[in-house]
Amino acid sequence: MSNLNFNIFNLIIISGVLHGMIFSAIVLANKRYNANNIFYLGLVVLFLSLSNLQYWIIDTEIILVIPILKYIFVPWQWLVLPMFYLYVYSFIGKNNINRLMKRYLLSPFIVIFTMYVGLILYQLLMDQNYELPSHFERGIYVYIEFASIIFNLTIIYFTYRLVDRHEKDETYDLKWVKSETNWLKKLLIFGLLICIFWVTAISIIAIFNLNTVSVFYPMWIGISILVYWIGYVGINKSNQLKKRIELRNKRIIDFNRKSETSYKASPAFDKIMGHILTHKIYLNPNASLNLLSREMDLSEGYISQLLNQNSNKNFNDYVNELRVEDAKSMLADDEYDQYTVVSIGLESGFNSKSSFYSAFKKFTEQTPNEYKKGVRNM
Repeated sequence: MSNLNFNIFNLIIISGVLHGMIFSAIVLANKRYNANNIFYLGLVVLFLSLSNLQYWIIDTEIILVIPILKYIFVPWQWLVLPMFYLYVYSFIGKNNINRLMKRYLLSPFIVIFTMYVGLILYQLLMDQNYELPSHFERGIYVYIEFASIIFNLTIIYFTYRLVDRHEKDETYDLKWVKSETNWLKKLLIFGLLICIFWVTAISIIAIFNLNTVSVFYPMWIGISILVYWIGYVGINKSNQLKKRIELRNKRIIDFNRKSETSYKASPAFDKIMGHILTHKIYLNPNASLNLLSREMDLSEGYISQLLNQNSNKNFNDYVNELRVEDAKSMLADDEYDQYTVVSIGLESGFNSKSSFYSAFKKFTEQTPNEYKKGVRNM
């Protein structure tokens, strides 16, 4: 054991592996995390961790001490992005993905795994002198890695398109909560960076026919960082979405109990105000003057003029003030204590924590937390 290859890099890698294994075990075994999107998230972290673990075993040369480990190799990297795609698909509120799409996502893993098993069986049963290819020198495994990179880049592209279309979708339904997705784009960009490390390492191996693992350290350490990021941020965002759905369902009941107060200004302005309040336009994070003009079949200039004349505000300030008032009513009500301040802000129609805090400060000269503390002490 003293001859094993341990260094600072593979110690960082194994710490990420252990964290990921513990995280995924908790997520997959705990009923509290049984929502589909969190289940897929747990699988993403698990497969990332198992992939790094296999290469860590090779890097540290434990495989020389326990030779049977060389026969236990599963191409987990072919499952990571498919599981992430399924997570994103579920997270943004899409209906269950069809079986044909799942087959497209999973069939490459099945094909490659079958090929690996075939090579092992060939050595064990037909030609014991046959040497299994190395993962770190020119050969079939390395070329399969190139195919894996292309496959993963393709999934990243389609996942990014899925998120982008979701963000640009301006349709709004009070019974549906639009998920916050900016963090997913950042995650995909980081995944793209890891693919760059990956293709660089594989290219060096293929061109120079090196049998070394050091070129993979940036990629493996990047994966360790990704495990932490997905684990903490992903769970937080998924739980936040779950809480917002609960909050929205409660508020729909409250909305149905209340009748909106009519604003006595000009009849035309009153009509616009009635539409905004009745249809809860301000709760739509994509609400815009253009969207309202299309819904009411009125020109943007006409609506803008009425808002300025009757409220001395432009559309964005007018809608944001309604959102702040909505948030204030929830912050002041102890029935909403179980929901986080950020969830309340997002539920009020803001599309991020920063935009919520900025608008709240503008209209109240307080932070949401300061307002909540002050109104409860009155």
